[in-house]
Amino acid sequence: MRVWIDAHCHLDLPAFDGDRAAVLARSRAAGVTGWVVAGVEPAGFAAQRALAAATPGLAWTAGLHPCWAHTVPLDGALTALPEAFVGPHPAVAVGEIGLDHRAPYAAHRAEQARAFREQLALARALDRPVVLHVVRAHGEVLAVLKGDGVPRAGGVVHAFSGSVEVMQAYLALGLHISLAGPVAHPRSRRLHAAAAAVPAHRLLVETDAPDQPPPGVPGRNEPAVLPQVIAAVAALRGAPVAQVGAQAAANARRLFGLT
Repeated sequence: MRVWIDAHCHLDLPAFDGDRAAVLARSRAAGVTGWVVAGVEPAGFAAQRALAAATPGLAWTAGLHPCWAHTVPLDGALTALPEAFVGPHPAVAVGEIGLDHRAPYAAHRAEQARAFREQLALARALDRPVVLHVVRAHGEVLAVLKGDGVPRAGGVVHAFSGSVEVMQAYLALGLHISLAGPVAHPRSRRLHAAAAAVPAHRLLVETDAPDQPPPGVPGRNEPAVLPQVIAAVAALRGAPVAQVGAQAAANARRLFGLT
């Protein structure tokens, strides 16, 4: 029996409001019975907590996404974060946090950097893992992590898209690597090399639903698609699909403290 975990998705978003129960049912039918719902800004934390309370196997993380850092009052957003980690069904990690230097977000580097460093400090203080969002900013993120310090609880680079060398730099800091739909694209050769080289005990898999579907999935992505991601990773590693899925799920449970 499959007991696989989607280590990063956004089931709380409006994209799933019309059929969330059906999405979860399809996920369970596909053997994906655990989900980590990543936070992007404090306005969504209450809905995430409620979803975790109502859905066995679902956990959530709380953070201010770098692409949202310029859209909310930073002081208020950062002050609200610690509340997510107390009370019933608390958040299990700080994230997603990091840097995104694509246009137009690169225009707000100062806000992103402040939000990233303050949330990283919170994770260290709370001894919670971090969920990192890094786009076109691996050098900058690695410099902050090395300078400020990674939480003892570790963390994960979600939807990793870098080279083997960049991956090794994150691994050296004790972080995990999570692979999403792009790993199944035939032209993603750099990512294929990284997927083949991730140590088994540091590998996670995700959908990032509703975004980043693998090839052949039109429109909205959802957790039921995770077996396609696992199959692509398994093929690149020359390993059985069941083994890769089970190992990634065990890693997610350990990292996030899931039962």
